[in-house]
Amino acid sequence: MLLLFSTSHRILAAHPKISASRRLTTATMGSRSQPPSPPLAEKVKHEMELFRDVRVDNYYWLRDDSRKNPKVISYLQQENAYTEAMMSGTKKFEDEIYAEIRGRIKEDDMSAPLRKGPYYYYSRTLEGKEYVQYCRRPIPNHDAPPSVHDTMPTGPDAPPEHVILDENVKAQEHGFYRIGAFKVSPNHKMVAYAEDTKGDEIYTVY
Repeated sequence: MLLLFSTSHRILAAHPKISASRRLTTATMGSRSQPPSPPLAEKVKHEMELFRDVRVDNYYWLRDDSRKNPKVISYLQQENAYTEAMMSGTKKFEDEIYAEIRGRIKEDDMSAPLRKGPYYYYSRTLEGKEYVQYCRRPIPNHDAPPSVHDTMPTGPDAPPEHVILDENVKAQEHGFYRIGAFKVSPNHKMVAYAEDTKGDEIYTVY
């Protein structure tokens, strides 16, 4: 225990930002007359039977696939409020970390092009946008055999880029959006993609 305390103390002393954050959190919590009490989820007995085995889940009521149950939403809001209250002393430090991470991400980026038939297929992200574009570009002289030296042409003289699907456009209609699979047909005329618009990992294929 002494070793753990000594090590953590040296780490905090060597990192002024962490030390400042820890002191701020301690001071904030110490200044409170009484820390907020965490919300307690109600226990409601729920039995599930499968293969003659009965299981009891007292918190099954928290499952809300519709995302509309006012009782569940109210409890989640209480949890969020409690978390914000307890973490209020580290908010500035969190913002600094978030800004540093964002600063290290190349927003305008492109995946490695994959040669399939007469096209190069790839995805790209755009600066200021949250989602991905799925694109392709025709291959000049695509009848030539593939080579490790193949390079997708770019620039004003390159074959035109075709944006097959833009998640940024699709996501405008939903509070949550994710594509789980994206497949092009062998004849390059159709695409199948799996779409989740609720965050429940239940996908609809189009």
